[in-house]
Amino acid sequence: MANSKPVSIIIPTFNEAWTVRDTIEHLRPFSGVVEVIVVDGGSDDGTPDLVESEVRVITAPRGRAVQMNAGAQIASGNVLLFLHSDTRLPQNFLDQLNLALADSSLVGGAFKMKIDQPGLFFYLASVGSNLRALSTGIYFGDQAIFARRDVFIKIGGFPPIELMEDWEISRKMQQVGKTTLLPGPVRTSARRWLIHGKWKTAWLMHKIKTLYLLGASPADLKKMYADRR
Repeated sequence: MANSKPVSIIIPTFNEAWTVRDTIEHLRPFSGVVEVIVVDGGSDDGTPDLVESEVRVITAPRGRAVQMNAGAQIASGNVLLFLHSDTRLPQNFLDQLNLALADSSLVGGAFKMKIDQPGLFFYLASVGSNLRALSTGIYFGDQAIFARRDVFIKIGGFPPIELMEDWEISRKMQQVGKTTLLPGPVRTSARRWLIHGKWKTAWLMHKIKTLYLLGASPADLKKMYADRR
């Protein structure tokens, strides 16, 4: 494509009216070099109407995996970066990506993350998440997962499951090449923890991971998780 850009940032949304404007605004300095695609899952709070005109907005059936795959289908970038609407990229994220992807054996990865609240609890939660990602190569969506577009297509994109799609695409990328955790950090919102309680949320997240490893279905886990934001 004549107007293609090297990196496509795909943002799945559902009722993100209070975050989406700031999300787009923090990407504005990169508008000349990245493509931004918002994929809305049927918001009823006016989220799509708040997106700037220069950003492409499409709709898809609700579900992060389905929405992100829909965005990837129309993306023109050689690199796909999947960004939650409550997560912010570091100012040098493109430099980090370019440096890492200079290694042709690298197929994708994610960024270290930092929860945007002070205090020991959130510091340790961030450290724990980063250590897990470093040691296992399993990345979660709030770490801004990225992949080369050709690799994403080759592995079939995100599996169309209701939860743990980030876990599965991490595994699929590992099967075809090398992945990495970039320094970042991306800053992700603590809203889930603040709304539902720090320890309750931490317990639920670890419970879901454990049950998934034991064979629980994503559909059943989604019932436990709901949309806890």
